Amino acid sequence: MKLAVRNKMSDKIECLLRKAEAQEQSSSPEQSSVTSAGRNFLTNEEAEAAFSRLEEKLFHIKNWNNASGASSYELFDANGDNRLDNAMTIGDFIRISLKGALKYDWVKIIEIYRSSNEIVLTVQPTFNPTEDNTNESVTSHFFNDQATNNFCLEKTDKSLKFYVIGLNEKTNTLETKGLLETIRNLATANIGSYLGIQKGEWKTFCEQFLEIENQK
Repeated sequence: MKLAVRNKMSDKIECLLRKAEAQEQSSSPEQSSVTSAGRNFLTNEEAEAAFSRLEEKLFHIKNWNNASGASSYELFDANGDNRLDNAMTIGDFIRISLKGALKYDWVKIIEIYRSSNEIVLTVQPTFNPTEDNTNESVTSHFFNDQATNNFCLEKTDKSLKFYVIGLNEKTNTLETKGLLETIRNLATANIGSYLGIQKGEWKTFCEQFLEIENQK
């Protein structure tokens, strides 16, 4: 992976990209992934207006479903109650349904970063908050709880770019409920990695989120 040359460095996103590049080049078992799409506008004013609108769009889960190809998403609060159309906040949970994955995967929103030219929403694999007698030490996701996915919106002059940056992506084989779930996690993580399903899904997500089709 080569870090793309960009006209203007943005601190938060630039840091995430460099971490991803370092992990890609290291010999550690953790993996990284970077998927992105870009969109150009005629004026700075148009880009600024789109940045503000897409910032609002990022924090409503129904927009994730509109931008998705092979996955669907639902938002839940800390008590495991569905939040429907509410805006996302730190501490909320997202339930992910991957086609053919046999069970839901769960992530928790752990950080929201905002500046004048970049937005970063960070999620991390977590337990299922809707279960009775929830065991918070059991990560219900095919990656373990050290992984993060970072959804990043950046404005540079008359351009917008949207990234999905995955860090510390290591398959969850320890915090499972048995052999079948361990096998399922290995298959979901590895098939996605080897065949490009996961990367292809995020590429579709990035392009749909930026509404690139609307330009054509």
